[in-house]
Amino acid sequence: MLLVSLFAAFLGLSGPSSGPAVAPSHPIHVHAVPAPAGRIDGKVIIKEKPARRVPSRYPGGTAGSARPVQKVPTVVYLEGRIGGTAAPVQAEMAQQDTSFVPGVLVVPVGTEVRFANRDPFFHNVFSYSTTQRFDLGRYPRGEAKTVRFAETGVVKIYCEVHESMRSAVIVTENPFHAVVGPDGSFVIEGVPAGRLCHAAPFQGRQVRRHLLDHEADDG
Repeated sequence: MLLVSLFAAFLGLSGPSSGPAVAPSHPIHVHAVPAPAGRIDGKVIIKEKPARRVPSRYPGGTAGSARPVQKVPTVVYLEGRIGGTAAPVQAEMAQQDTSFVPGVLVVPVGTEVRFANRDPFFHNVFSYSTTQRFDLGRYPRGEAKTVRFAETGVVKIYCEVHESMRSAVIVTENPFHAVVGPDGSFVIEGVPAGRLCHAAPFQGRQVRRHLLDHEADDG
């Protein structure tokens, strides 16, 4: 079975949590339909909570000022091995202007991601995600540390120094994914036939999946 999953931004989240998932007061709705020529078109509607601001924890850069929580782009992607596992690549997610850049990476399993600090103050990179837990500690401008992502799934990334910083690495076994546009629309091209499943997370912690039959155009 092929799975189509939705990873939505950390909208309204206060930070990493190991507690139980709760139903959101601002739900996520997904509508995906098979389209001609082996593609899936769809639309994601997210009712956002009001923007939240949090202070810096470290006396440098933005000390004493509150920043809005970084929004993470929404990504729709296929789960499972389709036509063989995609080869690992080298990728980078920088810490720049008190943000993770880019806000989300979609990489094949086995990829090494380089986390480079390009700000004139210390940063930290860590994750409590069950897919992969790590803590790179604090390090200054000009330094970089690398993490190899060996398991498929969503890894939510934070900075211990700057609570407003959010990002994610989505580790997949195939190249089929799409970043959702400003209007909520997405297109995944070249999708093979099969029973698919698209998913929506609750508060970024729990995922619900819904089946979708897709027939690729053989012509």
